[in-house]
Amino acid sequence: MKRIAPLILALFAGAASAQLADAVSAEAAAQALARGATVVDVRPVADYRAGHLPGAVLLDAHAATRGLAALQDQVSRQGVDLSREVVVVGQPGDLLAQRLQQHLARYATGRVSWLVGGVHEWVLSGRPVDTAAVALPAVPQYLVPLRAEARSPRMAGAALRDASGPAI
Repeated sequence: MKRIAPLILALFAGAASAQLADAVSAEAAAQALARGATVVDVRPVADYRAGHLPGAVLLDAHAATRGLAALQDQVSRQGVDLSREVVVVGQPGDLLAQRLQQHLARYATGRVSWLVGGVHEWVLSGRPVDTAAVALPAVPQYLVPLRAEARSPRMAGAALRDASGPAI
């Protein structure tokens, strides 16, 4: 019971702030994985090594949220293609994961969601975890304006696949 109380509190805290993020459940995250989504894990390295969602890449969210150059570097090196669907996962109610989800969503044309219950919810739902490190091939991405009227730049890889953008 002592271990459940902090989880419930974290989920309520996360749910209250999740209104700003595209928060999803373990079931929705599993459906995203089945569609080919990339999972970005922002937990400490030791936690990632102990068990992560299948195919999840480890990303330094602190570094990625320091600015556009840092974001570009992190997602490019880790192979996170922001023109595809991405699920960000951390601890239950993890505000760092939520902040990264919001940061990624500003530049991605693919859907970016946040598994609000984290890996803990994934495991409690009976889904498997992996312990082998995942290394995706690098996907070089550069922030560029999609169109003149665009208010924020998008990742170039995303711009190339954006159906609403100009044909390239």
